[in-house]
Amino acid sequence: VHGVPAAARAGAIAPCDVTVPAQNTGLGPEKTSFFQALGITTKISRGTIEILSDVGLIKTGDKVGASEATLLNMLNISPFSFGLIIQQVYDNGSVYSPEVLDITEASLQARFLEGVRNIASVCLEIGYPTLASIPHSVINGYKRVLTVAVETDYTFPQAEKVKAFLADPSAFAAVAAPAAAAETAAAAPAAKEEAKEESEESDEDMGFGLFD
Repeated sequence: VHGVPAAARAGAIAPCDVTVPAQNTGLGPEKTSFFQALGITTKISRGTIEILSDVGLIKTGDKVGASEATLLNMLNISPFSFGLIIQQVYDNGSVYSPEVLDITEASLQARFLEGVRNIASVCLEIGYPTLASIPHSVINGYKRVLTVAVETDYTFPQAEKVKAFLADPSAFAAVAAPAAAAETAAAAPAAKEEAKEESEESDEDMGFGLFD
């Protein structure tokens, strides 16, 4: 629904409940009797009328009275809205549901990526190269060559690393452990330095805050 605010008109049927919030109306004391006639509790504050609490003025389905409409207009309250409810969307001979208007940039991106994946899958299956499938074809080809190299005497630099790992995985574990420990050790001083800086800032605040 695409609507715009609309003022309450006398005789109209209210499509929703209307509540007048507690507020200083800015109206002069001469309007007090008008509020009293509608059963609205008020007081005079600094020469203007103040509504003390929220007031349920109109209920859904009720006919708007002249007094209610006048009050809402005086308070610049437009409680209703009017607009169009879209039932269907027609474009170039095709009819769509209104949900097509809710398409966002994120949903378009998701649909595009889904299409690219589908194209890549089909092209890989039938062996037809496209921009979407070539990266996957190259990776799959590399994996096949690597598998052949591992199973045979054929070799190349990248295959040598894989063969060495398969021959002795423990050697790589021994290398990985010191590297991980070094990263942890490097992170620890940084954390201590941050804690030290925070402590110094706290000390400065405690020492000089009283004399600012």
